[in-house]
Amino acid sequence: MLLPKHLVGLKDLNRQQIEFVLDVAQGMEPIAQGWQRSDLLKGTILATLFFEPSTRTRLSFETAMLRLGGGVISVADALRTSSAWKGESLADTIRTVDSYADIIAIRHATSGAAGEAASHSRVPVLNAGDGTNEHPTQGLLDLLTIRRALGRLDGLSVVMVGDLKHTRSINSLAYGLSNFDVRVTFVSPKGFEPAQPILDRMAERERSCRVTTDLREAVRDAEVIYVCRIQKERLEHAEDAERLKGSYLVDMALLRDARREPIVMHHLPRVGELAEDVDTYPGACYFKQPWNGVLTRMALLAILLGRVLR
Repeated sequence: MLLPKHLVGLKDLNRQQIEFVLDVAQGMEPIAQGWQRSDLLKGTILATLFFEPSTRTRLSFETAMLRLGGGVISVADALRTSSAWKGESLADTIRTVDSYADIIAIRHATSGAAGEAASHSRVPVLNAGDGTNEHPTQGLLDLLTIRRALGRLDGLSVVMVGDLKHTRSINSLAYGLSNFDVRVTFVSPKGFEPAQPILDRMAERERSCRVTTDLREAVRDAEVIYVCRIQKERLEHAEDAERLKGSYLVDMALLRDARREPIVMHHLPRVGELAEDVDTYPGACYFKQPWNGVLTRMALLAILLGRVLR
């Protein structure tokens, strides 16, 4: 089951394609652990072109390429350290970088930037997060984390809580989950509900979906709780971040009210919405997600570079 040339968003993938990526990712475990050496991507180069800050995404992309025997060239602060600082257009940057690399991972503050990059690139482009639009590799690693923890993606009750309006990883996870038989509850402060296209996709796929402000009620029957922070860098008024900080807190007191011992996920970093007392909870998965990110990005690099076929 082949993927498109570029991975711009999970809204573009169907169930079979998603499951294919997850299956390949799980098969990468021995290589990622160092138990097996791999030259699968020997002779190929990944360019990580990041116009926004990143810890997990950029480093896991680079780790993934190195584990598979490839090389990496990187711009970690492209707004200040690339020719974008001089006013170069994104299109011209991509037309240049695709001469140096076989595949590009790009992060950008502007929604739609990854799609624009893909339209100008001769080589595959992976969206590492574009504005408030999507973060598809995060969505895929989240799906892998859920499947590994619970053994399935169908028949689940999923709660997403926090700033759902501005969090691109929520968008990608929701698009991905829409391919499966799930029940999704969105919990957010007023004005921070998920974007309408997300709700429209759930309705189109006839998935059970509701929006509420009542976190305690929502988690009672949850099997997955996905927490996200207030995206202060996306807000027009900085004071809104302070006002909303702590609107929802997932802690052990809340989890004790849940009936099903749900797993707890977070794309990180956390800034007050997920208590540290959850760290020792058996269902805490947010430090497993980065590992699954390496596996997922290994799979995507191999697939998009044509080294894994099905």
